[in-house]
This record gives sequence, C-alpha cells and structure tokens, in this order.
Amino acid sequence: MADNQPQPALRPLPNLKIIVQCLRTIVTEVEKFENLPAFDQGARILAALQELQQGMAGLQQGQADHEQRLVELQHNVVELQQRQLDLPQGQAGILEHIKRLEDDSSRRDKNNIARAINSTGNLRANLLEPLYGLNGLLVPNFPRTGADIERLNGIGDGINALLAALGLEMGGTVVARKERFKKYIGFVAGMD
Repeated sequence: MADNQPQPALRPLPNLKIIVQCLRTIVTEVEKFENLPAFDQGARILAALQELQQGMAGLQQGQADHEQRLVELQHNVVELQQRQLDLPQGQAGILEHIKRLEDDSSRRDKNNIARAINSTGNLRANLLEPLYGLNGLLVPNFPRTGADIERLNGIGDGINALLAALGLEMGGTVVARKERFKKYIGFVAGMD
C-alpha cells in the first residue's frame, strides 16, 4: 500500500533564465541611480564645498598678504616720520658747517689780504699785518715788524706758539721755523 499512495502533484519550478535576465536588468537599472539628482547631490555638494574651501583659503592668503603690506607701509611711515624729525638736526648741522666754511673762508680771505700787505713791506722796520689763527681770532703776540721775528726764540710764546696758532708744522731748527713763518705770512725780508 505504501506503493499505491498518490504522488503529490509537481508544482511549477522557477525559470532561472528569467531570473538571471531580471537580475541583469536590475543591475543595469541600479547603475543608473547615480544619475538621479537625489543620489548625485552628495558628490555635487562635496565638490561645491571643496571649491568654497579653496576660495576661502585664497581669500585668507590675500588678506594675509594685505596685512603684510599694511605692516610694511606702517614701517615706512614710521621711518619717514623719523627722517622728518631728523631733518631739522641735519639742517642745523649743515648750517653749522656752512658757517664754519664761511668763517674759514673769511679767515683765509683776511689772511690773504694780510699776506699781500706783508709782502709789500720788505724792510725789517715796516709794520706787519697780523694774521688770523685757526680759531678765527687774531694770532696773539703776532710780531709787529721783521725785526720782532728775528728776536723770536723756540721757548714759551716764541715761534712755536705762532706756528701752532696758524696750524703750521713746528719741526726743524729755530731758523727753519722762522723761515716757514715768514713765508706763510708773506714777509719777504729785504735789505736793511
């Protein structure tokens, strides 16, 4: 009896070809999901954010460059202000230098006139015109005549003091120093 039992009826079996074809269609269609705005927006948003970040970095760099230039300009302004403050001091120094040059020029002019006068008085008894020293004042104890020059010695306020007041070399014998002095003041010793 067991053999005679009715066999259950076969149910329909799945068609694997249709399933495979459907799966392929699903895969093809799922690949198209990236074209949907809802799914692509993430990538687009990320790209837009990256562009914004790059733009912000560029703006920050530009701002840093401008700040550096501003610091340099401020430094230049401070230097210019300092130069303006130094300008009156520099002008005062220039004016002082000009005054010294004028004084020195005036002293030289006066001494040249005195030399011209001294060169005409070739006698030992003629009066000598005194010269101005380096300090711009008349040389103290300047000899009045050629005879006074001859009486000078190398001691104390003698020939050395006169040479020093005029800025002349003080080396050599007393005779050599007197000749240097006479030549400088324009005195030409003549016949007595």
